[in-house]
Formats: sequence, structure tokens, C-alpha cells
Amino acid sequence: MIVAFTGDPYLARQALLREAELKGLAPRLLPPDPARLQQAAAGGLFGPSGALVDLREAAEAEWKALRPVLEALPADALVLLLDPKPPAARSRWYKARAEVRDHPTPRWKDRVRWVENELKSRGIKAPSAVAQYLAGLEGDLEALAMELEKLELLSPPLSVEKVRAVVALEAPLSAFDLVRAVTEGRFREALQHLRTLLARGEEPLRILGALSWQYTTLAKAWALLAENPLLGEKEAAGLLGVHPYAARQALLLAKRLDEARLRQALEALVVAERRAKEAGNPVRALEEALWRLTRLFSKPK
Repeated sequence: MIVAFTGDPYLARQALLREAELKGLAPRLLPPDPARLQQAAAGGLFGPSGALVDLREAAEAEWKALRPVLEALPADALVLLLDPKPPAARSRWYKARAEVRDHPTPRWKDRVRWVENELKSRGIKAPSAVAQYLAGLEGDLEALAMELEKLELLSPPLSVEKVRAVVALEAPLSAFDLVRAVTEGRFREALQHLRTLLARGEEPLRILGALSWQYTTLAKAWALLAENPLLGEKEAAGLLGVHPYAARQALLLAKRLDEARLRQALEALVVAERRAKEAGNPVRALEEALWRLTRLFSKPK
């Protein structure tokens, strides 16, 4: 039997190791080597026949050499393949000849729920605000899991402030931080946020795209509030397709805006993106867009 573990690299690896433990296999990942796979799958006096094979960095040539060995394995041999992001051809082979267990990377509410479950499994009691803060940190799940280990050493009760003091991962500079500074007419602060993003290696066109997406989200939030002034963040999150925290920020900002300025903001960003691509100086186009937007929103209604 062949089982392929795909999806999020950390979740797929953890699931593979749990399955290996259940089946009595040694938690040792083998490289995609045909000879070593044949030897491990043969079993012996000290354990069942089976192997764990790491295909995360496997080249196409390595897979081609391994494939006939997999196809020739006896029915009672168990091979667990760690292959989070398999190429299309390999995915098709898995569907035809293996059991696929996919573990997608959790997002938004699912990421918060994953953090909550991890905290619970480690015996760490923390308020929901801590789980939401941790879920919003930059980094993959493996990096986040390493940060959770630190919390086991903290004395209760935990708070966001106490957790923030020990984690090494950065809380991402939310595009809402930039949008908020712009929407409140604070050009210097907006410019500082922009320079921080650029210093972290963010591409100017990606920042422009993120700004456009944020203002589009604000426009949608404004329209939803126009229909239902009492709209809550949980319902808004579902309608907007964003994390509840992002929905709350969008609702707070949208309440300060009007339709005319939202339209002008979106038009200004379209112009900025065009200038960035045509003039070949996206940073200058970004700075000019921030200047225009902060002036737009600093004017009284």
C-alpha cells in the first residue's frame, strides 16, 4: 500500500509520522533511492515491511527511477511518501496507484483554530486574543509551532503582551496599517509604513496591488454597512472572504468613509499602477499615490 501525504509541508510531515507510529514503522525518512526503498520495504526480523520516503526535493529523474520500484512492491508493503507539493504528473500517478491524504494549509479561521488546538494539545491555557495574535504572525506552520514551544515556559496567565515579548516571528505590517494612515490623512506615517514594507523586500507593484485590494474591500464593507448598519465582524468576514480581524478593521475604517472618496481612491490607485508600469519607477508612483490619497482623505467631508 502506498500513501502520499500532500498539502502543507508541516502538516503533511506530522501526519506521515503519526501514521508511521501507528503502523510500527521507524520514523526515519529515506531519500528517493530505489535500492534503499527496496531494502526497507522488504522488512525483516525487527519490524514490518515498509518505508518513509521524502520526495520534497526529488528531481524528475529521481522520481522516474523510483516509480517502477513502487509499482513492483508487494501488496503487504507499506510506503509512506512525503510530497507536499507534487508536480501534476506525480499527482496523477498518486490518484491512480496510491491513497492521497491531503492536508491543506489552514487560513483565516482555520489557522486560528489550528493554533487553538495546538495550544490545547500542549496544555497551554490562553485567551482567544492570544490565538488570534499567533495565527496572524508571519511564517509557516513549522515556524509557528516552534514559537508555541516557548509558551510552555511562560507562567500563566498568558496575554498578548506577554506572548509578543517572547516570539521571534514578526507580526506582519498589515496593509490596514498603511490604509489607516492614508485614510486618516497622515502622509508621513503612511510613507514610513511604505518604506518598512520595501525594506522587508516587498515588491512595489505587490504593495500597489495590496492597496487596491484593501480599498476594494473597504468599498465592499461600506456597501454592506449601507445595507445593514449593525453588521457584525463575523458575518462581514464571511461576506468579504477575510479573517474576522481584517473584517473588523474594514468595518471600522468604512464607517469613516463615503462613496465618493472611495471611488476616487480606487481611481487614483488604478492611475498609480499604470504609471508604475509605464514609467518604470514603481516606488515613485507609490509615493505619489500615497500623497494624493492622504490629501484626498484629509479634506473635510
